Amino acid sequence: MKNYRKLLLEAIQADNVAAILRGEKKYRIEPPTSVPDAFPTDICQVLANYFYKQDDIDKIQDIVEGSLMELSNRSAVDLYISVLFFDAILFMQEKNIASFTIHTSTVAQAIAKGIKNFQKELNDSITFPNGLVKIKPMKQLERFNQKYQKNEQFSIIEK
Repeated sequence: MKNYRKLLLEAIQADNVAAILRGEKKYRIEPPTSVPDAFPTDICQVLANYFYKQDDIDKIQDIVEGSLMELSNRSAVDLYISVLFFDAILFMQEKNIASFTIHTSTVAQAIAKGIKNFQKELNDSITFPNGLVKIKPMKQLERFNQKYQKNEQFSIIEK
């Protein structure tokens, strides 16, 4: 069994928490096979095991926010990963599952900037490091945005 706390502390020390979100090698949590849209890691388990159960770590909220913002401006693939985590975080906060909350507007602004920067790739396709290809991820981002505009009163897509 993985020692998530040890792995998180190592990633923090190496300034590479984004690797956890990306599901890189030793940080990866195998997603359930029942999930139709296969993804490099199990988002909810990553949030629970790496972050919410480690909420005593100093500035854990800032670390998560910073990693999401970093991914949002790195590449189209990383931006998409950031949005999937962001959406799961909002859901967990809404359901009171999250042990801490993030500054939604700050992360949403970084995501909006990333979407604008990577618009071309997002309207075509992206390929995850594990080889999975997501066709037209912008369509999913638009669905998320509609939900955010309706329920949260903010937008991740700049007009």
